Amino acid sequence: MTGTYDAVVFDHDGVLVELTEMDLLRRAARAAFESHGVSDPPEALVEHAANGELDDLARVEDALDLSLADYWATREDHAVAHQCDAIESGAKPLYDDVTALADLPHRKAVVSNNQHETVRFVVDHYDLADHFEHVVGRDPTVEGARRRKPEPHYLDAALDELGTRDALYVGDSPKDVEVAHRAGVDSAFLRRDHRADTVLDREPTYEVETLTALAERLAD
Repeated sequence: MTGTYDAVVFDHDGVLVELTEMDLLRRAARAAFESHGVSDPPEALVEHAANGELDDLARVEDALDLSLADYWATREDHAVAHQCDAIESGAKPLYDDVTALADLPHRKAVVSNNQHETVRFVVDHYDLADHFEHVVGRDPTVEGARRRKPEPHYLDAALDELGTRDALYVGDSPKDVEVAHRAGVDSAFLRRDHRADTVLDREPTYEVETLTALAERLAD
């Protein structure tokens, strides 16, 4: 029944909008190094930066005499700029089934591991703001990155903002199922094509292939 949950909270990348290409994140990581005068950074550090692997990326402090906090802030700026360009060019489009948001009468929010500025840009660019009461991505700091899912920090904050724990979290990765568990809410795993072979460590409350199917399940 549609009244089962007070709110439905959505992940962003891989749920509402297509995933960001890793090559784009590598370009952003290199551009950030260049901003700090490092024209030929070690490929391993580029990969760590592109993947957001902070513990391994901390090697920049000894290897390049570069503050991790300073580098990460620059990396976030470039990642936001590169992704916003991709959104505007059509290289990072919405999924067609996002129209199913209109079929969900629940209060809705977005909680993402992507930068807040990127997530906000997507919601505004694609005219989705009317669907969501609350939109949040990570803070563009090392501490903000350490609070990413499966840590429940951002999801807890969104649920507090909505004033309810009677909620469902919708995502496309094992981290999304885990963060819902840690926050004490139900989960829906969206098994899109890019997650066809994903093995889950924890069983979700629902598993669906599209947002349309999710809306139908919640209407039953």
